[in-house]
Amino acid sequence: MMTPTIKIHIAVFAVLLLALPTLSHAATIVNHDFNNSTFGPLSHGSYWTIQSTGGVGNTPAARLEYSVAGYSNKVLGLGLSSYASNQFWIEMDVKMQGTPSGGSKFIKFFGSNTTHSQNNMTLGLEYESNLQKRVAYYGDTLCTAGYDGKNGGSCTPTYVYTSGSIDMRGGSWGHYKAWVKRADPGVKNGEVKVWWNGTLRAHITKMDSNPLGGSTPFFSNMEFGSYNHAAAFNGSTWYLWMDNIYVGTTEKSGGSTTPPPTQPPTTPPSTTDTTAPKVPSGVRVQ
Repeated sequence: MMTPTIKIHIAVFAVLLLALPTLSHAATIVNHDFNNSTFGPLSHGSYWTIQSTGGVGNTPAARLEYSVAGYSNKVLGLGLSSYASNQFWIEMDVKMQGTPSGGSKFIKFFGSNTTHSQNNMTLGLEYESNLQKRVAYYGDTLCTAGYDGKNGGSCTPTYVYTSGSIDMRGGSWGHYKAWVKRADPGVKNGEVKVWWNGTLRAHITKMDSNPLGGSTPFFSNMEFGSYNHAAAFNGSTWYLWMDNIYVGTTEKSGGSTTPPPTQPPTTPPSTTDTTAPKVPSGVRVQ
């Protein structure tokens, strides 16, 4: 017969087992190609629609219309709180149609509501240039870390690798991939990696991306698309397309859906016999 103490221990252990998958296991949150003409697990505003053609391979894809400036109805959203994770992988195919203006939040993560200004983090298309060239963080956008190795604000991250801005304009599909790690509360150990068409474009470490943090270091939700800047928007409609969106706590397997640019062929090793020639008769070798 079990004692009350043993019963309590067993009950606590059972609760922990039930909670463990939610709190710690690797998870694929979204892996969606829009081919069923739905947004799947993603919530969306009215400026987002699914186009029956125009995606990768001319399949269905999600399209965001930027015909007015501002925030309203431009979010493709995803809740993250239940995964209790401070790091996520994002991978998707992207194209920009028309002449962009006003930029875009593109990808924005939100920290827990109990921390300073939610400690948001944005990998955006800059309002003036419409290029992706830095990550904004520290209480939302008080600090920036540029893909060219230049930082803004009082933060001093470490630039492990930089290569300059990413230009998604031109109307052709490209493949975007990022890994984002929010810092532990009060510790400068945040980290971001960004790839474009299979090539690493930036790797930034020691980011103070959770200053004055509380006991919850996790991201609460994320958004694709969203706000574009009124002063920089010229009033001409342009579109941001996304296809084959993946979000997970581990890296997507199977590689990119858009092949990286063809690499130049390497020069094959010579097959010529490299042994020394015979010395002619009568010649003395020193």
